[in-house]
Amino acid sequence: MEAVAEEIYPGLSEEQRTHFDEHGYIIIENAAEPIGIEKIQEAFHRAEAEGRADWEAMLASGEFRGGYGNSENAHTIRPNYDWDTTILDLANNPKMVPLVAETVGPDYQVMEMLYHNHHAGTKAHTGWHRDWPPWKHPQFVLKVKCFYAVEDIGEDQGCFSLVPGTQNNPEGPPRDAYTRENLTDMPGYKKMTMKAGDAILWETTAWHTGMVNTSDLDRKLVIFGYMPFFIKKWNAEPPPPAMVKWADTPLKRQLLGIHAVHGRNVWDRTDVEYLPEHNPRIE
Repeated sequence: MEAVAEEIYPGLSEEQRTHFDEHGYIIIENAAEPIGIEKIQEAFHRAEAEGRADWEAMLASGEFRGGYGNSENAHTIRPNYDWDTTILDLANNPKMVPLVAETVGPDYQVMEMLYHNHHAGTKAHTGWHRDWPPWKHPQFVLKVKCFYAVEDIGEDQGCFSLVPGTQNNPEGPPRDAYTRENLTDMPGYKKMTMKAGDAILWETTAWHTGMVNTSDLDRKLVIFGYMPFFIKKWNAEPPPPAMVKWADTPLKRQLLGIHAVHGRNVWDRTDVEYLPEHNPRIE
């Protein structure tokens, strides 16, 4: 039987590159197509169901942890890598990785991945902010995020919103002037409406927030953050065995911050063996 060649996806078009540089983001329609939106939805809902008891216990106690506005207004859902390889496959999405490589650089790694539900009829779970200081590199961005829409997201669903062009501002947003109570007073902001399977790739120094969800529908996202390999993902603890098992190619190892392919191997994990086809450079 003749082997079927995998589809090769392009990098940024000239139009996308210009839009990203000027506005700090691009939206990619049907970005989840190589993985399958139904598979992503199934994994999202299973992970959400598994984490619901812990989240409800935090609701009862009023003491929240987990970041990303985890609260009565939103549920930050951490994946279980023992079964959830869908989120790992999506982190390595062949339609998006070329765009990440062009923005962050060829030594990209994924620094964070999670599911997020901003519930129907709830307040904003964060205010206007930026995620990263406005440090600049002559060629690449030091951090981008990629948000996938698990289901359609309309204007009243607590949209992720961004002020285009603010990735180049030396200062962050004036939080005292634009609080969670008056988010829509921010000049020039744009609500990011998306269809299920669409994704937004954006520079994290851009001013952004999540709006009030006034609809009767939850706003569901899969969230990834990508940075250069030299910014370390793992500190004292090794990567979980399930992730190491999934990472069965050198580039997957790089994606998870284990072994460098494009970059200096001085940053590699020494407690995880190299794959036979990966010969680390000595520099």
